[in-house]
Amino acid sequence: MWTEVLLLATLQLMSTGLQGAESARILSLLNVASPSHYIFNRPLILALANRGHQVTLVSTDAGKDNVPNLTNIELEGVYETIRDDIDFENFDDGTDMGLVSSIFVWIDAVCQKELKSEGAKKLLNYPSKDQFDLIIVEAAFAECFYGFIHKFGSPPVVAISPFGLTPWMDAALGAPDNPSYMPVSILPDITSMTFTQKIYNTFIHYYYLYGYLYKHMPNMEAMAKEFFKEDLPSFVDIQRNFSLFLANTVFGLEDARPLTPNIIPIGGMHIKEKPDPLPKDLQKYLDEAKDGFIYFSLGSNLRSDAMTPSQRQALLDAFSELPQRILWKFESENLPGIPPNVKISKWLPQSDILAHPNIRMFISHCGKMSTSETMYRGVPIVGVPFVADQFFNIQKIIRKGMGVFLDRRTMTKESVLKAIREILNNASYAANAKKMSQMFRDHPNSALDRAVFWTEYVIRHKGAPHLRSAGAQLYWYEYLLLDVLLVVVAAGLAIILVVYWVFRALLNMLFSDPTKKMKQN
Repeated sequence: MWTEVLLLATLQLMSTGLQGAESARILSLLNVASPSHYIFNRPLILALANRGHQVTLVSTDAGKDNVPNLTNIELEGVYETIRDDIDFENFDDGTDMGLVSSIFVWIDAVCQKELKSEGAKKLLNYPSKDQFDLIIVEAAFAECFYGFIHKFGSPPVVAISPFGLTPWMDAALGAPDNPSYMPVSILPDITSMTFTQKIYNTFIHYYYLYGYLYKHMPNMEAMAKEFFKEDLPSFVDIQRNFSLFLANTVFGLEDARPLTPNIIPIGGMHIKEKPDPLPKDLQKYLDEAKDGFIYFSLGSNLRSDAMTPSQRQALLDAFSELPQRILWKFESENLPGIPPNVKISKWLPQSDILAHPNIRMFISHCGKMSTSETMYRGVPIVGVPFVADQFFNIQKIIRKGMGVFLDRRTMTKESVLKAIREILNNASYAANAKKMSQMFRDHPNSALDRAVFWTEYVIRHKGAPHLRSAGAQLYWYEYLLLDVLLVVVAAGLAIILVVYWVFRALLNMLFSDPTKKMKQN
């Protein structure tokens, strides 16, 4: 017995020593000011820390988790001020180009506040010799912190995107991104585009990409140079050297498309297969919903209490006529005129609620995280999109037969009831949602396991350059073969001219007038 105990202790000690020897120093620059982004990224950060890596987390949400091996640097005060500058409920002017501009304005406002924070100054004062073995960055909307990659010696970089795939990350990684059949994520989801739709999709694709590369990125570079007080490498070049891209894409929901080996789909990484227990009062409320319940939430950035009075009244009037209980994430203490079947709360454990057997549907803004959680749990959706990819996501849900669209701009009591009763009275929506859930879960391993494995793979293989596409190092005109086309066209024209002059010379020789030459003699 003692021999077995000693052997077990020895093996445990060896395992601990091996873990320590393989541990890495990781800097996580997760500075997008969005609670939903942190919810998605958080499991990877905690998993890496629990596996023995020394993780330094820089985020607007840093400090919420105090675990061994995790050092928190909070970018303080951003949430408290950003709502004063950005109206998320009326984010754009209703046009696709206006939306693109609004997104970049939002990023600019967030970055200015973050670079002025004490947290950013604290990281800036870290000695450059205290280099990290790996840096994790957000792949969208966090570029003003790229200067820290240069400051710490440009170690391998893993990018992560709760937003999913973007045109600029495809360009940076050399991944195919063909607007002839891949709709831009801010446009409606269209599987088979007409010729006119292809023209418009191509225009928005390159408008988005041009705005990012030639307006947004130079602005981020100028902002960073002012903060770091030094010249920095091109941020576009920094992106081209990223080792890996962890993308929140979901098999079954997104259409099939080609990916390079260093793009790893990790859709639903934040979702636990087994939900956590609900608070006792909430569990009781949902258990006793004999006709089921409807969950309503607009996510972490949008606020139900910021909807117009007419929109809120339309919802309340509609809910009052339903036998189901309504659980509503509402950000204020009181909601005037609330019916007896409606319960409000400022915060709710969404994924765990969606797993409750009595749920009938989710009225959602269709953000990326909410959409993936709903699909994972197999719950039909009434989609009330506000901005960006939310319209794209509800179109996908509709195409999969697991939801309907509710236009917030023309919302009435009647339109709300029509959308809800369509789901309640047609069992196909719930059946299709269950099918999508089965497809989502059908993997040999979890999304979090994939994210951890490939992150550590990059550490083990010193950046894993063998995963990178050579296309990432090409300029756009090289990638599109425009230089080759120019040479081919020039060569073709030269050949045509040579043939023309030879042919003309031959004609002159064959059909010249011999008597004319004799007269000349």
